[in-house]
Amino acid sequence: MIPIVNLVGILSSIEKDINSGTIIELKKAGGPAFYLAMNLGTLVEEFTGLTQALINTIQYNSFSHLTSYLNTICKLRLEQRVRLSDIMTVFDLYETALKDAMSLYLQQDLVSLNYLRREIDTLLDRARVYASEYFFSLYEQTVFKQFEQLRIINELSAHTASSLNLNETLNFIVTNAVRLFKANCGSISLVDKNGEYLTRVSYGWREENSPQILSHSAPLFADITALSGKDPAAGSFKEVFVCERLSKFILLKLRSNQTVTGVLILGFKDDLNFTGNDKRVLFTFANHAAVAVRNAQLYGDTDQKLQEQVHEATVLLEQNRAILHSMREGVIAIDAGGYITAINHEALRMLDDIPELVGKPIEDLIPESRLPIVVATGRAEYDQEYRFGSHGVIVNRVPIIVDGKVTGAIATFRDKQDYKQIAEELIGVKSLLESMRAQSHEFINKLHAISGLIQMEQYDKVVELINQIYQNKQELISFIVKRIHDKATAGLLLGKVSQAEEKGVKLRITSRTRLKTLPAHFSSVAMVTVLGNLVTNAIEAVLDQTAERRVIHVHIFEGKKYLNITVSDNGQGISRQNQKLIFQRGFSTKKGSRGIGLALVRQEVEASGGKIAVQSQQDVGSRFSVMVPLAIK
Repeated sequence: MIPIVNLVGILSSIEKDINSGTIIELKKAGGPAFYLAMNLGTLVEEFTGLTQALINTIQYNSFSHLTSYLNTICKLRLEQRVRLSDIMTVFDLYETALKDAMSLYLQQDLVSLNYLRREIDTLLDRARVYASEYFFSLYEQTVFKQFEQLRIINELSAHTASSLNLNETLNFIVTNAVRLFKANCGSISLVDKNGEYLTRVSYGWREENSPQILSHSAPLFADITALSGKDPAAGSFKEVFVCERLSKFILLKLRSNQTVTGVLILGFKDDLNFTGNDKRVLFTFANHAAVAVRNAQLYGDTDQKLQEQVHEATVLLEQNRAILHSMREGVIAIDAGGYITAINHEALRMLDDIPELVGKPIEDLIPESRLPIVVATGRAEYDQEYRFGSHGVIVNRVPIIVDGKVTGAIATFRDKQDYKQIAEELIGVKSLLESMRAQSHEFINKLHAISGLIQMEQYDKVVELINQIYQNKQELISFIVKRIHDKATAGLLLGKVSQAEEKGVKLRITSRTRLKTLPAHFSSVAMVTVLGNLVTNAIEAVLDQTAERRVIHVHIFEGKKYLNITVSDNGQGISRQNQKLIFQRGFSTKKGSRGIGLALVRQEVEASGGKIAVQSQQDVGSRFSVMVPLAIK
């Protein structure tokens, strides 16, 4: 018969068979589900640990090896919420696999097999009894601990609803956190307006600045962080660990609406292992503490924040008022009932400064404002022409919508003369850019010719060509400048000549053209608008004609009473029906055109007291004649 001490060698020899046999038995039994879901390597490691505990218990004749293993497994399984019955089931499956492996190993020595099996039975039965008692003991401790934790958290919740003093609340949180988690010291720090953590309450610390050192590093850590003195991350806090004679710190961030508002720090002399349940309690405590702090802050800061909000609202109101009255556009707003709620200085100016208009019905002041219609329909109206007092204006009307409901309307308007001036300036810039581009293109072509002659070493021809270009350009400049003394008009004509040449069109300025000065009421900008649009239209009118018909004529003559401007072309002409429409804004026979050019021409001419006429015959051409009086009576 084999002595009991030889069981150590047998167990070592059949260890792999025990592991694989237990896994097979587990799968055959179809459970427990928790163990079936475990990683295979983890299962093997666990069964190997049990076998090793048995070996050590037999070898050293000390049950402490087995109890140590069972203590670890019971704590882990209780934390994982595994039932005791599941632990015992796996224990039974392990015993079955162990005995099967022993039977196979000692099949030639049945006497020894029976003897050793009885010894194993005794040892495993004792292990079962110990595991059951220890598991129930742990369970009772856990239930009592959870009950105590729940009681303290409920006290914290009650305090949250009753306390209005921030310091009192902070003291309550720290002292109860120390008591609940059996800590040796604790502190709470709050985030100030600059994002800095300031320690407000501390308890049980040896050095006053220790909590502040830890709280400064709070942004680097997770919401719940357990920091041991042995961790590499604890290197920067080594002095705090040593000074406070502690082994572990727990940092709990306090959050309100996802924003970190503070940090609760607990210190422990023992390097405790916090379970998943402990972490859940820490998280719950942190949430309740954050609510308590937030409520106390709200109660304590109500008056101050209310004053700040009133001040901010006042500043915002004054800013909006300043913006409203500094605008160059007139602004009038009404409510859903049609009563004026706001009006700025520019609008008052256009209304000849009628006093005390706010609160009065808009229909009494401006019967045709259309603002009540915008309120009724909820539809905006843009770029509408309107007569406002003695001013012609462009108006935009927009409904004011709050939560899907129309609560009023607002109108913004500006004097048409302002838009007119802007349009004139833009057209002048556009004409100048077109002229510059045309001249640039013209000179590039001539530079290419000069470059070719140089490469061919025809230097005499280069000089001849340059002289010819210079002479032609000087003749044109001399011709225009001698007859046109207004620089803007002269520059426009020079640019238009180049632009026409680029497009294969001849622009001819009549020899009788003369202009010394423009009328005082007809500015250079107005002249550029009128002449530039007429010439541009004439160039475009002849582009699809044959080469001999791509000619336009420009005549400018300053008579005794009138400034006469005539632009004629050999284009396809304008039908009689369209001759009545061409000066209307938005009308055009050209694709992609917005129909603005001739409307601006007529507007400038009529604003200067002049007249514009068109003579056109289809397939023959068109002639536009403008007469601007030199003086307005």
